[in-house]
This record gives sequence, structure tokens and C-alpha cells, in this order.
Amino acid sequence: MSLVRNLRATRFRCPHGTAMKKPSLLDQPVLCFIADAMLGRLARWLRILGYDTAYEKMITDEALVERTLREDRWLLTRDRRLVLRKLLRGRHTLLDADDIDGQLRQLHRDLAIDLDLTHQRAYRCADCNVVLTSLSHADAAPQVPPFVAQEHREFLQCPQCRRVFWPGTHWQDLDRRLTAIRARTLDAQP
Repeated sequence: MSLVRNLRATRFRCPHGTAMKKPSLLDQPVLCFIADAMLGRLARWLRILGYDTAYEKMITDEALVERTLREDRWLLTRDRRLVLRKLLRGRHTLLDADDIDGQLRQLHRDLAIDLDLTHQRAYRCADCNVVLTSLSHADAAPQVPPFVAQEHREFLQCPQCRRVFWPGTHWQDLDRRLTAIRARTLDAQP
């Protein structure tokens, strides 16, 4: 699989101006998320999958609601009291599971979130939520361990934190885990 090929996916702009993947052939809306303070790990996974996912570790409920509305984002939360607010009706998902697999499975089932790393998308930095850019092998080589530079030819970099990414064994592990989550979602459907 080519990370650089996937990076060149057709993109459109979310209402607040962030580049996102073009909707699929099913014309499903692409959502820009905001995860509450309890869902930092989920926010990282969604960013890796290419979804624009805002997250702040320390944010009041009022500020979270205000940002959700101002940036036209879909709120992901485990806070049952928070979703009772009238302003959030129809723009949130209350997650049932404590574990990341269950949370991703629910989003895959309820919102048709694409959990396939082989599909074209603009990958995002798990820390910064910024779209990763292609980095040449020559530019990446001094920034990665020597064995990585020898084994890999495709690199991506976060333009904000400058972290470099490559399709190592961790990528294969993520793909296997997501495949298992998708399979369990299909098994659970009536």
C-alpha cells in the first residue's frame, strides 16, 4: 500500500476550512469530529484514519459545546449529561464502550466510519491533527533511524510538529486490528 498515493486523495473543505477526504461513492457525509476530554485515545485513532478530530484534554463542557457549534463538528462523548443539552441534539454520538475497539466498532456501525487503512485518504498527525505531507527519501533519511531509511522509500511528515511517519510494522498491526474490528461489527449485525 502506498502512503503517498493515499495522501493524494481528492479532498474537499469542511465548513471550518480543514482539508478532508472527498465523500465516498455512497455520498456519505464526511464528518469533522470533536472528542470530549475522556476520548483522547479515540481522537488519535480517528486522526490516524484521516478524520479531522479536534481534542482538548482540558476543556469545560460549555467551551466544548461552543466549539462543536462554531466549527460545525460532530461531538463524540461518553458523558450522558452533556448530550442532554438541546444545542447538541442531532450532532453527537454517545459512545457506550470503554475500550477503543468497541468505540471504533460503534462509530463504524452508527456513522459508517471507514476503518480501512488501504482506502485513499489524507492521513493526519495523531498529535497535531494536521494533514501529513509527502517527504522525499533524501529529506527523511537524516531524520529516521538508519535501518528505517534503508528499508523504506515512502515517508510522510507533520508540517506542524515535524514528526516523520513511514509504513512500518506498526502500520500492519493497525491494519490487522482494524480488520478484526470491522469483522466483529459485521458479525454483530442482525
